[in-house]
Amino acid sequence: MPDPKPSLSQTSEPLTLPAADELALQRLASRYWALADGTEEFAIPELFTPDGVLELGSLRLEGVEAIRHFFVERERANKAAGRVTRHLASGFLIIPLSSESARVRSTVIVHAGNGELPIEVSLPSGIADFEDICVRSGNGDWLYRSRAGRTVFVGPSAASFAR
Repeated sequence: MPDPKPSLSQTSEPLTLPAADELALQRLASRYWALADGTEEFAIPELFTPDGVLELGSLRLEGVEAIRHFFVERERANKAAGRVTRHLASGFLIIPLSSESARVRSTVIVHAGNGELPIEVSLPSGIADFEDICVRSGNGDWLYRSRAGRTVFVGPSAASFAR
């Protein structure tokens, strides 16, 4: 009886994306983290599809309006509390699903604190694994269809939804 599972040598050639697309996907993540840290402003429709989904621990947001509202309120609350965050993303693994979509995995370390800069360093507020589904828009830009962060390690200054 033949083995139903093909060996590696029997599988078809894996899909690949051009280097420009891989760079664009990493740039999309950089833009998201700049928005999250309040270091740059981006309109949510520049980052997510209209029906995009953002999951951060126990928080689930559906649609660009819900995601936009979250970031507006987050920025307001951070300013009022003097809270500063920096997200450091690494380990990008881009897995093409087609020429128009890809799954992107990464790991993010978050530092957070309150007060005037420079803020004394403490333990990271969290370390999370992210899994994104990205799609190419009609104008050729890459957007998040879904972005899901799962907390792996949590520190004392983590956001409530990350616990």
